[in-house]
Amino acid sequence: MTFSLTDTLKDKILFAMEDQNCVYCLDAAEGELKLIASDNVDIEEFNDGEVEIDIDEENYYSIPSWSSDDGFEMMENFTAGLHNPNAYKELRRCLANRRGVFRNFKSILKSYPEVEQKWFAFKDKTMHARITEWYNELCESWGLEGLEENPESFDTEYLVQDDFEFTEYDSLKDKECVDREVINIAEEYREKYEGSLGEAVSDILKNQSAYCSRENEFGYVCYSQDHEFLGCSLVSYCPSSAKKSVAFTDFFVIQNYRGLGIGKELLNRCLADFKDSGIQWVILSTKIMPESMENLLFEFSFKKSEFGFILNLQE
Repeated sequence: MTFSLTDTLKDKILFAMEDQNCVYCLDAAEGELKLIASDNVDIEEFNDGEVEIDIDEENYYSIPSWSSDDGFEMMENFTAGLHNPNAYKELRRCLANRRGVFRNFKSILKSYPEVEQKWFAFKDKTMHARITEWYNELCESWGLEGLEENPESFDTEYLVQDDFEFTEYDSLKDKECVDREVINIAEEYREKYEGSLGEAVSDILKNQSAYCSRENEFGYVCYSQDHEFLGCSLVSYCPSSAKKSVAFTDFFVIQNYRGLGIGKELLNRCLADFKDSGIQWVILSTKIMPESMENLLFEFSFKKSEFGFILNLQE
């Protein structure tokens, strides 16, 4: 018997897949899941057909298998694609240790709330893809056309739009937040490099940020829905009398929120405004620049030069 894979049924199957203590099957006639056994029957054995269950094979189907090994592999794949350096290091250490890995993985994510949301989206995408693959195999056996996977429905970019607030920089409202985080990031670099080198790098960062007064900067800032300042992309005219060229003074995202697409969105909004304002040249010095930022600039067609990176908006 055939059945339709509704969103409600998908959610029920997903819940059952994660329940490692019970075995379920799908009653196609009713469109419901039924509990076959619990605790004393291994779900992988059931799905491999090694456990005899007295069911009507024409109306009942085993649900997609999902083991602890699948869960661990999913965590590995998520971590491998994570760009937040602190979260990445902690999660890699957790996976390498293995002991209490599932509990510890969840515990670490709670310290990085936006990374945690990205994990939920990634998990949802991965497990729904497994369900769709399973259903399409059934459709093929029925001689029917399967479902088309829609990657956009799982796109984690919605996090940037829905969970963060992007506004034009207002020196009266945002100046103190920018100043505070510049000091924090300078301290981050001071701790990263030992002794006098750390002091020097920290000082360079602060001097770069002080290129002009906060009142003469413009660009975008980002806040969480709880109004926590998360980052900014700020420039000033260079030189101050120019109207065709700008230089970045502050472009950063605070530590625990990196790798979520915030920097990309900040840069995208700035460049769109610059182009509309008739600005031609956008310059970013390479005094201090993480490798991830370099890749982002290339993505937006910046070119490397002797003094840093430059973008011609009129090309």
